[in-house]
Amino acid sequence: MDIKNLSIIRQSFANTVFTHKVQEVAAEDQGRNVFKVKIANIILVGIVIVLLVVQASNPENLLFSYLAAGVTIAEIIFLIIQLSFSFEQRVVMHKNSALKYMGLRDSYRSLIVDIMNESITTEILVTRRDLLQREYQIISDLAPQTGNKEYKEAQKRLNKRGEIEGEEFTWSDGEIDSFLPENLRLSNSR
Repeated sequence: MDIKNLSIIRQSFANTVFTHKVQEVAAEDQGRNVFKVKIANIILVGIVIVLLVVQASNPENLLFSYLAAGVTIAEIIFLIIQLSFSFEQRVVMHKNSALKYMGLRDSYRSLIVDIMNESITTEILVTRRDLLQREYQIISDLAPQTGNKEYKEAQKRLNKRGEIEGEEFTWSDGEIDSFLPENLRLSNSR
């Protein structure tokens, strides 16, 4: 068994698992934000309708006319912001990136099986490893940006304690094993 390549591929697998989880968390966060925006939109439209009805009932009171005009302008600005920032599209982009990382994760898992079964040559192994690394880079280049909040939440969900020996993105064999099926864990092959 090619332990050196297996170690590198396991680290890449773990990074893919982590990045998948980060994109998943980002999609959930953006989804909650989209829901809040929709609720705010419904509330603003409701206020506009109520003010228009009150204005129609009391045409002599200009206060309701001014209030209705002000809230209507606020609603229009709010709609322009929604259209400009494409909140729902960001959710879809994060979900699509998460799905791509999930597929890549499965490819890494298959490669780990092949290495542990010693069913591929070193040449094929290196070629597949390099292809998967390129695919990871392409997905990362096209993925929407995430932030520290999503990283920390992904770490919590994956039960990663954070920094280990000063390197935040170094995974121990035990942590990588927790992402793999039992028969692919290094602790079982020794």
